[in-house]
Amino acid sequence: MLKGAIIGFGKIAQNSHIQAYQNDEIKNAVVITSVVEPLEANKEEGKKNHPELNFYSSMDELFAKEKIDFIDITAPPKFHSQLIQEGIKQGVHILCEKPFTLNLEEAETTYLLLKDYDKVFMPCHQYRYSPIWQNFKSFLNNNNGEVKSILQFNIFRLQADPGGTNFNPAWRTDKNVSGGGILVDSGIHYLYLSQWLLGKPKSVTAKVYNLNHSEYPVEDTAIVMLEFEKAVAEITLTWGADKRVNNARLVSSTGSLNYEGKTHLLKNINGMEEIIHVPDASDKAHYFSLYISLIKEFISKVNNNQKSGDSIKEAFDSINLLNKCYLSAETGKTILLNDE
Repeated sequence: MLKGAIIGFGKIAQNSHIQAYQNDEIKNAVVITSVVEPLEANKEEGKKNHPELNFYSSMDELFAKEKIDFIDITAPPKFHSQLIQEGIKQGVHILCEKPFTLNLEEAETTYLLLKDYDKVFMPCHQYRYSPIWQNFKSFLNNNNGEVKSILQFNIFRLQADPGGTNFNPAWRTDKNVSGGGILVDSGIHYLYLSQWLLGKPKSVTAKVYNLNHSEYPVEDTAIVMLEFEKAVAEITLTWGADKRVNNARLVSSTGSLNYEGKTHLLKNINGMEEIIHVPDASDKAHYFSLYISLIKEFISKVNNNQKSGDSIKEAFDSINLLNKCYLSAETGKTILLNDE
């Protein structure tokens, strides 16, 4: 049985990761024995709620006292690069929350270290496991890349989700901790999804705004346009909406897929409509289920000693594209990606 430690015990660790490891499909293959949490208040609260776990203040203390097979990094983005490097030093497998690193400079350094690392590394890019986006992928695959498509994502939220009260509830709007605003927090998911669905983009054009949350020092709204060889993707994100909604559509000359934030997709092929039942993307229970699928794949890769080249490249590419989005927004120009 693999032994793991969670690094950082905030809301995402407590509400999603630790529960996913207790799932019946996972708990016979993995046991989380310990947590590294430097914040004393979080540590004491964690001990009360999870007396079965050992709590430590640092990675050094953890590895001095326990033999661990892998770490699951759930600390805010500011700490990701440093924690990944500490994991490499200890020779353990690594699962890491998105975004991969705080910025492109850290991503470049960390990518070079991971590229030749002989253990498994995976970013928490869990959205690809959703039946919603798997249906989008199948639709595109059935076109064999021969039909040009338009892909649109709309992600509407009322505000930035608050962090745990013991650390910094507003860390998602603190660029020094999060790396940016909604484009980092939710947008990173749709940047890697777009590349998973459509391949490498040729160019990116982006705009960022602060529409309804003037108290935020980062953007509360972003619009991104990605141009691909056979497709155009548009991603609209906001923390300034009146309700929490996700919707998406994929349109081509041969048919379309529409998702209106409910529990079905509407598929239209040459005038023939089909309803495909899927989970609600805004449902937290669905969001949690994606972690189960992610962790199962991570366990499989560890047990089969699979190489992590694709996962490492995907993690880096997501930060690189994110960086180009902000560069486009800052300069007011379309950024060409052909030479990268």
